[in-house]
Amino acid sequence: MSDKSRRRDWRADHIPFHLITGMLGAGKTTLLRHLIRQRPAGERWAVLVNEFGDAGFDGDWLRDSGVPVREVQGGCMGCTAAVTLRVELNRLLREAQPDRLLIEPTGLGHPAELLRLLGGEHFQGVLTPAAHLCLIDPRRLREPRFAASPLWPAQLDAADLVVGSKQDLWDTQAASDFEDLRQRWPGARYTRCGPDGLDSAWLGLVPVERSLRPAHDHSHAGLEDWQAFSLRPPAGWFIDETALRALLGQWDWERIKGTLAGPQGGWRLDGVAGEIGLTALAAVTENRLQVIAPAEMDADGFRRALLDAGRR
Repeated sequence: MSDKSRRRDWRADHIPFHLITGMLGAGKTTLLRHLIRQRPAGERWAVLVNEFGDAGFDGDWLRDSGVPVREVQGGCMGCTAAVTLRVELNRLLREAQPDRLLIEPTGLGHPAELLRLLGGEHFQGVLTPAAHLCLIDPRRLREPRFAASPLWPAQLDAADLVVGSKQDLWDTQAASDFEDLRQRWPGARYTRCGPDGLDSAWLGLVPVERSLRPAHDHSHAGLEDWQAFSLRPPAGWFIDETALRALLGQWDWERIKGTLAGPQGGWRLDGVAGEIGLTALAAVTENRLQVIAPAEMDADGFRRALLDAGRR
């Protein structure tokens, strides 16, 4: 059948969808890129990405992967952005006509609410749940703020496969904590991945029956305890690496990503909980950052400090 005929005859009918969950900075977008590279020839995939803030970066970094991408911004798409979810997902299905759908919720999202929406009347017969993945970096399990969150246990409850991410950075304690996690949550399969990503064959796992944590547990996560804000330093502004690292080390942010100009070229910044990743870029056309931080952090103070640390 020609592609033109296929598009004419296509209808949304029980499209398998996968949730790729995980806390902020667990490596969801990187894993998605690896999975997409293994997409079977002739099979159409589409990706829906949820950004807690108002600036999309993950979608931008996925668009060069060769599959259609849509974004839901400005909150958790299982609750505050549910209306936007329906609009963007309907548009994505209509335009992409996918054989498979991959969904990356925000790391602050509760999967039970999202799964109820996707399994509800609006998408009945349109979508069908396939294997859901949860990424977890076991190095963070001993961090007080991470350990106290009810979100990652809820994400584990919804998972068919738990992926220990960033294995190349683990120490013996992290490896031991991951094995302990396997014993405490035995309902899913477990695997690990590092820079080489994950074999897409895992997407073929048969979903398991789940007993999801009540959605009201989400209120205990305290979304109101978090804030997301964006920054766009002016054209001609730049910052050197030493000043940037020093500045970021002085503030209590949870997740930060974006692009910043340097004295020569610049960087793609990808940081989580004080761990700063900088990828050198030959050029940066626009300075912009997205920050997720505790609500008590002084966002305006951070903006001023960043601008003062750079030069024009």
